[in-house]
Amino acid sequence: MGDTEEIVMTAAKRDSSAIMRLERMFNSEIDQNKVHHVCGGPYKGILINKAASDLDDVEPAEGRLEFLAYLVNEDNDNQALQDYWKLRFWFRGKADGIVKKKTFTDYFQELMNPSNFPKNYIGFIKKALVLLRAYPVIKRVELEVQQTHEPSPDDEESLPPIRSFTSVFTPAAYSYYFIPEVPINNKTFLTFMIKAAGDAHIALSAVYSDVDRKTVEIVIGTDGNTKSMIRDGAMGQLKSEAITMNVLNEKEFRYFWISWADHHIEVGRGAQYGYGRFLHWHIPPHRQFHINCLAVTTGKMSRGQWEFAELLDAEKDFGKEAKKNRVKHSLLWIAKKQRMLQCLEDAYPNTVYIADLLKQSKIKQSDMIPAVVMLKDLQKKGLMKEVEEGHWMRIQSGGEVVNDHEIKIVEDLPTLTGHEQPTIAIITSLYCEKLAVDAMIEDKTTYVKYKTEGDSQVYTIGRIGGFKVVSTKLAKIAGSTQAAKISAENTITRLLVEKMMRADGYTYSLKEWYCKDQTLQNTASSLRDIIQCNPHVTRPWETFMEEAGESLNTEDSNFHRPSFKKDKLFYTNPDGTVVQIEHPTPEFGYREGHPNIRYGIIAGGKTCCPNRTSSEIICTTICGNRNESFLIIRGMADYQDGSKKEWQPYAALAAASYMKALITALP
Repeated sequence: MGDTEEIVMTAAKRDSSAIMRLERMFNSEIDQNKVHHVCGGPYKGILINKAASDLDDVEPAEGRLEFLAYLVNEDNDNQALQDYWKLRFWFRGKADGIVKKKTFTDYFQELMNPSNFPKNYIGFIKKALVLLRAYPVIKRVELEVQQTHEPSPDDEESLPPIRSFTSVFTPAAYSYYFIPEVPINNKTFLTFMIKAAGDAHIALSAVYSDVDRKTVEIVIGTDGNTKSMIRDGAMGQLKSEAITMNVLNEKEFRYFWISWADHHIEVGRGAQYGYGRFLHWHIPPHRQFHINCLAVTTGKMSRGQWEFAELLDAEKDFGKEAKKNRVKHSLLWIAKKQRMLQCLEDAYPNTVYIADLLKQSKIKQSDMIPAVVMLKDLQKKGLMKEVEEGHWMRIQSGGEVVNDHEIKIVEDLPTLTGHEQPTIAIITSLYCEKLAVDAMIEDKTTYVKYKTEGDSQVYTIGRIGGFKVVSTKLAKIAGSTQAAKISAENTITRLLVEKMMRADGYTYSLKEWYCKDQTLQNTASSLRDIIQCNPHVTRPWETFMEEAGESLNTEDSNFHRPSFKKDKLFYTNPDGTVVQIEHPTPEFGYREGHPNIRYGIIAGGKTCCPNRTSSEIICTTICGNRNESFLIIRGMADYQDGSKKEWQPYAALAAASYMKALITALP
């Protein structure tokens, strides 16, 4: 017979409190010398230990509930008693925070059910023991009771609330842990306790699992527990800073509060909200967002123990799947929204018919109504537009004017003559690349000429340095079809105002694309020489990246540099299995955490990728139009095929910033 599991209760006194520990243990773990009674009948599987002078130390609890109970002592003339109860919970397995929160609130609801509430303490403990058998996720429960002397309430309405505490433990590693079991989307402030040596980070964000965009990061006790600060995004720009010597302690809990009412971020010490403020930042209008999610972490030099408290409504919160289901439903629709945006971004500037959009976004027919409601909501936010009934287009956020950038949907493109005629054309293939390039252009206007059938075109006209420029974006080569390739080529051809002859089929050859006019190449060489001669000089493209960051924050794309933990290299074996491997040894001059520039030939042909790439089509068409001066700048986001999309926006921003540095350096 295998090692069976029992529930063991041990009672002890600690100061003025009585503690009962209820714990799941295998027979091999039980000290039989401590066992006082082995229960039978309906209580079979429950063991009662002898009373102990104290309980063995265990790891900190993962959740707890606190409340006041008003009882009557029938053995002492029905004297009214008031007890302060604490229920602490530990869990086993790898249950997530929502499951743990639901489990201990469900357990508490059943335990306190008034329809069969025990008449005395012994009956209450028996019920707690029997009930624990129905909750296998719970590893251990401690019931602590302390008698108080406060007067009982006059009526039921004045009963004190039940407080639920969620405990979170963060290792000494900068890696955010999201806490969906602490809802904040309908709140404007939060109080919590933290025990850490320093470097406690709190992220208030709009999107679950994303702490880079639409995120406020609060850091308490950084720089050796001497400073605290507010950042715009995780590891983002510093917005507020204060000297806070020894604000945290690794041996005791310290209370703090955070408020975000009216987009004013405030941070203070103590349990009383509104007092002891030491940090403040007013989020500017173009960066404001609704705070939906909470995440915490500690830095590499400190572990952290956090406690978040909230009041529970016994009739609303206990024993319901609603909270878990709401979070799950919300996460599913966040993923669906991202797929719809991605589909429209790939097609841009073409429109996508609603039926095709839902199909490509893997949204079921039964979900069409909520999907359309979401589309309408995204349209209100300026992220997309129904240009004709059922035909949707991705647009740059903010409506018709974004940071003095006018966006016009037109039937015909304007005719430019004389000094208005651009002399430099910038061609992009991804939506994030188009956004990044436009962020580098000043005095710009975007013209979108759309067709529900056939090719649409987008051209942004403006200025970089002393040059008039125009940028465009190619629609994604869906399925690498001939029609899609021709569409991309037509866009470039119209931009260059040339016509080309095209055969029915294509032949491929390996060659280096060469320009008769080497002005762009010579300028790139000059930039490289300047950096190599003085490696400590400020790179101009890094300045442009920082400047463009503010304007790009209004977009629903993440242009922040992803966490270094996401910088992973994978290799696909011939059998299709994927393994992670080490990065190659960095070349001389490589700088960790910065964009690094490499010069040379870009491989973009048929022998490198199974499908014809955008860069190859661009090169083919430019040469076919007899253009004698061009340069390819590629933001490298992946080692092979660009399937790892987390780095694409950041790589696009780096490439666009280098492009601006190159243009401003032209003679």
